[in-house]
Amino acid sequence: MKINKTMTKPNLTKSSAQTAGTATRNTDGHTPTGSTKRKIYAIAAAMMAAIILILCFVIYAAGPGSRIHVEAAGGNYVLGGQWVPVENTVNAWYWITPDGVHHGDCFSSDGYYVEANGVRMLTKPILDVQVPMRNSWLTAGAAGGFDCFVPIASQIQQSMQANLGKYRTLTVYSNHILLTSIVQQNDTTYMVDRMGMYKDTDIDGYTIMIATSLGGDRKRMEGAIGNVDLIAYYDYEILRFMTNSVSRSGDLLASAIYSHWQDENEHGIKLGEWVKIGDTMVRYMPIDGKGMYEIKAAF
Repeated sequence: MKINKTMTKPNLTKSSAQTAGTATRNTDGHTPTGSTKRKIYAIAAAMMAAIILILCFVIYAAGPGSRIHVEAAGGNYVLGGQWVPVENTVNAWYWITPDGVHHGDCFSSDGYYVEANGVRMLTKPILDVQVPMRNSWLTAGAAGGFDCFVPIASQIQQSMQANLGKYRTLTVYSNHILLTSIVQQNDTTYMVDRMGMYKDTDIDGYTIMIATSLGGDRKRMEGAIGNVDLIAYYDYEILRFMTNSVSRSGDLLASAIYSHWQDENEHGIKLGEWVKIGDTMVRYMPIDGKGMYEIKAAF
C-alpha cells in the first residue's frame, strides 16, 4: 500500500548557539555522552527482544498459524466455559472460560473433547466422509446390534472402493466391524481379516484387532493401486473410523494404538495393564501375532 505524505524541508541554518560551538543540553543541564546513549539503545533493544520472544511463545503454544495461548488440561474436565466459533473455519469451536483462557486436551461441560490445539471439531473427515464427533463414550451395551455404525461405514466403504477397488472391504455385522482383503495364491482366492472391532460384553467395551500395516502419518500417500504404503494409509483411516465411532478422543486413541503397533509407544500402552488415553482405558493382549487392543470407557 502506497502512502503519500507531505514532507517539510528541514531548516539547515544553524542557530547562533550551535554556530558558536555550544553543545545541546538535557533539561537538567547535563550533556548526554556517547556511552549513555549506547546504554539507552541497549536497554530499548533488550526490551523489544523480550516482547518479541513472548509473542512468539504465545503463537507457538497454540500451534502453527494460531495466535492464541492454549492451556492444556491433561485430559480432565474444564467446567463453566462457553463455545466460541473459530474464525474462518467451519464446524470448529474454542472452549473459553470466563477468565478468557482457551483450553485444550480437555472435556467440556457438555462432554465434548477439545483437541490439544484448543479446537473442537463438530465433524472430522475420514476418507472424505464427515464423521460426527461424540460427546459420550459409546459402551458395548449402548451400541446394541451395531446398526448405529452402518450409515457412516457404508459411505466410507464407497469412498475406499472408489480408490482401492477389491483390495479392501469394510463390513458391519451385528457384533463387530471387519476390514478384509482378497488374496490370490496358487489360483486360489480367499478373504483375510486385516482389522476388526469386536463387542466385548465382559468389559462393556470392545477389542480392536490389527493384522496389517498402518500409515499413521495421516496424509494421503502416493502410489499405484495395490501399493503397500497407499493401502496402509487407508487402513489407518479405518482405525480412525472405529475409534472415533466410540470415543470422544478417537484420534488420540488411534494415534496411541498406531504408535504402539509401530514399536514407538509414545503413550505408554502396556501388556495386560490398563492405561488411560483420553476418555478411554486401553490394554494390549496379543494373540497369534495379531495386535489385540481392549478398550473401555475411562469415565
